[in-house]
Amino acid sequence: MRKVLATFLMSLPILTSQATAAEDASSSGRLYDVPGGKLYTQIFGRGPPILFLHGGTVFFDNNFEHQRDYFASYRTVIGIDQRGRGHSPDSPGPFSYKQMAEDTAAVIAQLGVGPVDIVGHSDGGNIGLILARDHPQLVGRLVVSGADLRPGLSPEELQRRRQWSPEQIQEKVRALDATFPLWFRHDYEKVSPDGPDHWMTIVAKLYRLWSEPDLITPEELKRITIPVLVVAGDHDFVSIEETVEIYRGLPRGQLMILPATGHGTFRLRPDLSNLAIREFLEQPIRDSDAR
Repeated sequence: MRKVLATFLMSLPILTSQATAAEDASSSGRLYDVPGGKLYTQIFGRGPPILFLHGGTVFFDNNFEHQRDYFASYRTVIGIDQRGRGHSPDSPGPFSYKQMAEDTAAVIAQLGVGPVDIVGHSDGGNIGLILARDHPQLVGRLVVSGADLRPGLSPEELQRRRQWSPEQIQEKVRALDATFPLWFRHDYEKVSPDGPDHWMTIVAKLYRLWSEPDLITPEELKRITIPVLVVAGDHDFVSIEETVEIYRGLPRGQLMILPATGHGTFRLRPDLSNLAIREFLEQPIRDSDAR
């Protein structure tokens, strides 16, 4: 989601400041304690676990509506809502990919499902890469779609934005909100425990996250030795060149570019995406696959 607004953001300032299966095919949802917060986690189905990590402005239910039932028909599907998104309450402080990866690791440990296969979209893809870097024992295989390596802003531009006034910042955050599809906010308001008025706080936190993200570096990709399927649309917000850079940096990376597809790969092309994910997760791991 960082580059959903890449062009728009160029005119914005920066803010200051094996596994246990579920009992049955129905949802089992609850809040899990993580340091300084709580994450709402849902579990569906039976079988080997697969964990889904959503994008920035959405949450499990509306990011993976076409994946949940498909994979729950033969696997245990685990869906996590990150802090302040979906059914998870917000907590003080800014959003951070590192923190979200640590939160996810804490939930995986509590569920006792590691190593678990993970599918991450957009921000969720970045979280998955950081999780695989920092907690390799918790991740079996990883699928990332729309992940990126850098915010696309020069140090000079970032410094300029740090000098904007609070009033200017709030104006630009409101303008950022106006670029979102209306269903982002409507879905949030239906389920958020923080109430509908908290939405603009979430937008402001996302703006800061996307402006100066704590992303994985190209050099750190080499430390991820598990199989990783790197996915993007050919009209994604993340450039094909940057997607290929992620793929080439991974010792066991695989690449899939979906034709005639934008950033919403799993929502726009669910049949093709689901088949590709399933085949990837079921492939045998061979030493010859490493590059």
